[in-house]
Formats: sequence, structure tokens, C-alpha cells
Amino acid sequence: MLTRETNVKFWAQEKSLSILLIILSIHIFIIIPYGQKTFFQSTLFLFFYLVLISAGIVYMFKSISVRISLFIALALLVTLSSGVFQVSRSIDIINNISIAAFCLLLGLIVLMRTFRDGPVTLHRIQGAIVVYLLISFVFALLYHSLFIINGSQAFKGLLVSDREELMYFSLTTITTTGYGDITPLNAVARSLTNLEALIGQLYPAILISRLVTLELEHSRKN
Repeated sequence: MLTRETNVKFWAQEKSLSILLIILSIHIFIIIPYGQKTFFQSTLFLFFYLVLISAGIVYMFKSISVRISLFIALALLVTLSSGVFQVSRSIDIINNISIAAFCLLLGLIVLMRTFRDGPVTLHRIQGAIVVYLLISFVFALLYHSLFIINGSQAFKGLLVSDREELMYFSLTTITTTGYGDITPLNAVARSLTNLEALIGQLYPAILISRLVTLELEHSRKN
């Protein structure tokens, strides 16, 4: 049985970045594309959403009481908007904003650990990928909220606010692939997509530069 000290020690290690990458990748590339069209799919979506949140909370906070309180609050929001229950659009928007803020904080902490002094390891590279995916995930949440508010006036090519479609759109935007099957229409949507595309271009360049600098500094010291 894992003790509290063992749990904290594990998430303080670099290999925890690999665990976060695995959880996030499963959620983005497997769970979200299945959608929430059936009760089973909605439950599966909810389960992996909560796993992702749990991993992030354990990674960010050491206090057990803070972990439990934050998990209960986020779990309640996610459950209400998972599709298992019929709820209002307001709950969906609040949930998206809450999870987006949570992911931004998680991404900032992972980024700080990835760029700290020391040798460049595989785990650090995986941590950098975690941040990249989190950015795309955050924008997908924002696009989802925007579609809930403005409907088809926000995006051309979307008739319903399926999370898998908006996640797909976010990934093609951050990688500047731009297939053209979904396009932003109003000013807010265009600004968000421009910002995501800009981040998608700048982040890899800054990341590579920083990792090379860290490796050179480590080599000089040794």
C-alpha cells in the first residue's frame, strides 16, 4: 500500500512527467474522439477526465486537504457536464473555464520543472510535450465554450458542439495544419485561433533553444 510520503516522492521525480504524458495522451487521442454519444462512452469520458484531474492535483499540491477539496469541486463540475446528466449550458461553460485554468496552472508547473537546471532527460522532453498538449486542450475547452455561446456563428463546419471535433480543430490549429474543414467566423474565434497558431510556432522554437542551452551548461559543468 502506498503511503503519503511515497506518493509525494513519486510525483517529485521526473518520471512522473511520463505518467502525466500517458494519461493526457490517452484522454486526448483515444477517449475524447470516442465522444459522448452513449452512456458507456460518457462514463468512460468522465473516468479519464477524473484520472487526468487526479494526476494533476497530486502533482501540484502537497496538502491532502487541498487535494481533496479541489478534486471534489472539479469532479462535481466535470460530472455535471460529462453528458451523463442533462444540465444547462452555463454548467458546461463554467466547467470548461475551471478545467482550462487548472490545466494552465498545471502546465506552468510542468514547464518550470522541465526547464530547471540539470541534464536534459527523456522525462523532461516528455514534460515539454505534456505542456504542448495541455495548451491544445485548453484551447479546445475555450472553443467549446465559444460554440456554446455563439453556436454556428462561431465556427463554419460545425453543427453541434462535439468535444472531439473541437479537440481535432485545436490540434490542427496549434500545429498550423489547417485542413479548412472547420474555420473560425467571428472575431473572438479568429483571435483565439491566431493566438493558438502563434503559440504553436513559437513554443517548439523556444523549447529547443532552452533544452540545448541546458544540455550545454550541464556539459560544461561536467
